[in-house]
Amino acid sequence: MDYEREFDPQELLMGNGEENSIILPAAFIHKLSESRSLKMVLDTFSEWVNILFYADRVSLTLYNNQKHLELYSISGNQAIPLDFKVPIDQSFVGRAFTKRKLMICDNLSKSQEIDCKMLFANGIQTCMDAPLLVSNKCIGTLNVGHLNKHYYTKSQALKLQCLANWIALNISLHLQVMEMDKLASTDYLTGVPNRREFNKFISEKIHHYNKDREAFFFGILDIDHFKKLNDYYEHAAGDVILRTISLEITSTIPSGYFFARIGGEEFALATSSNLSQNSAYTFYNSIRELIKNITIKYFDETITCTASIGFTAIHEGDVQIEDIYARADKALYNAKNSGRNIVKFST
Repeated sequence: MDYEREFDPQELLMGNGEENSIILPAAFIHKLSESRSLKMVLDTFSEWVNILFYADRVSLTLYNNQKHLELYSISGNQAIPLDFKVPIDQSFVGRAFTKRKLMICDNLSKSQEIDCKMLFANGIQTCMDAPLLVSNKCIGTLNVGHLNKHYYTKSQALKLQCLANWIALNISLHLQVMEMDKLASTDYLTGVPNRREFNKFISEKIHHYNKDREAFFFGILDIDHFKKLNDYYEHAAGDVILRTISLEITSTIPSGYFFARIGGEEFALATSSNLSQNSAYTFYNSIRELIKNITIKYFDETITCTASIGFTAIHEGDVQIEDIYARADKALYNAKNSGRNIVKFST
């Protein structure tokens, strides 16, 4: 098509001459180095690419699923809103992503693809989309648009692809750090926060209480006779029990509450601020009832179980996790000695 151009990124970046060099402002490099999150990286790139290309619109998309790209940052013209899921098979940017080619549409009025039509309807006349490539894998696109037709040159394509490669590396590194943080704070079996994350959360809650008097309740949940269940149904069934209970509780607890696996069949549950003791008891008892009513299909077996819960309130003078944990553990001990499948409170 006479209104489209495409460039292979490797061929575009070949050569050692001055025409294959780019110069970037020191302020851009400095601001990028201060970006502490993936969102800050994406926003910084959008802001500065807007300046470097005199662009009327800059956007970044990242792979969402097999059908869609997701917009993560926009600078300038808001023709395509952030909440719009860009279809890979029906869009110009989707073609750049799939083909892993830098693509330019010199006249958006001639294109029938959905993103081009949305851009043109809002005054953008031309666009240029560069694939974000890491280890020969495309993770998204860097996109610019302008109010004039036939605006972008091959030298500008070179500059955009260089920036796309650079941001792709930044994104990849941030995603790796995020994945490592998640692995370090998540229980491998159930997918809920682990004891390390629990310690961090409760320490922060204790700090906030001592500073602002944001009271909360803390409970320990223990699955009754879990060893017997493991021995009778085998350890694989025990894993299914732990995962099922974790999923059910996670989908039930209100926003602001905290749930973690802190060891074996033991879990921690913390409420949000300023509940009454009666309200806290009602909450913990509802969790006990939830577990009691769960039925788990394991091959030809139907497994049910119960749990004991001990909980306590934050006290003035609590300064470390052990202070509040010891009281909840005492309440749990009382629950077990009272026949199990019960909730107990410790003052």
